[in-house]
Amino acid sequence: MIQIKQIEHLSLFKTINKKIELKYMGWEEPNRGQELVFYSLLIDGIDKTEELFSTKTIQCLLNEKIEIEHPTKNFAFIPCSDFYLMNTLDYTKKSLKVYFRENGNTTIDKLVGSFFYPEKHLLINKRSLILTDLLTLENKKIKFENDIDIEWAYLINSTQIQIIQAFSNVYFTYDLNEKKVTDKKSIVDELLYPNIFRWIYRGQDYNTNQVEMELLQKTNNEFTSTYFKIN
Repeated sequence: MIQIKQIEHLSLFKTINKKIELKYMGWEEPNRGQELVFYSLLIDGIDKTEELFSTKTIQCLLNEKIEIEHPTKNFAFIPCSDFYLMNTLDYTKKSLKVYFRENGNTTIDKLVGSFFYPEKHLLINKRSLILTDLLTLENKKIKFENDIDIEWAYLINSTQIQIIQAFSNVYFTYDLNEKKVTDKKSIVDELLYPNIFRWIYRGQDYNTNQVEMELLQKTNNEFTSTYFKIN
């Protein structure tokens, strides 16, 4: 069961490692409303973009949900079009793209976030997850039905992942051993917190796996924010 605690302010989570830098190189707008942003990849201050990708720049998606570097180990997640998990010692890359084949069409699941644990990496997409063991590079790919829209997901323990749905007050638990959803409930009591608009991921602690979320309530087109720590 999910455990939550209301907090006054969000924490400032820091990254220990500083080997990886994605340097902004410009943007293009090939179609109205479609903005492509380009970066070069620096490892220990050296531009490795062309060596690793055979091009001078790479298109990437960067935001506060995407952790690109393991805090203590030599691993990085490069949020380019192929969603690469990379060993920064030998530069081996593993693509983590998830495909869906439905109604005669093939689509790539939309990237939501990335988070490193001491020995694992969790890739979070709109309706799928990939959990990678950093010791063996073996991964488990978890796909959900098209009614799932993930805001965030995090490990509860070695066998269970908690998933928070976007634009709702719903969470559910996925059991890795049983390969199924085992629990689905409301995050907070809507009698205490009415008019819920959405929960927004705001940060996660590497050492304790505590997640901080912002609850947005909407009344008469006005928003109210409340911060919570979730276990």
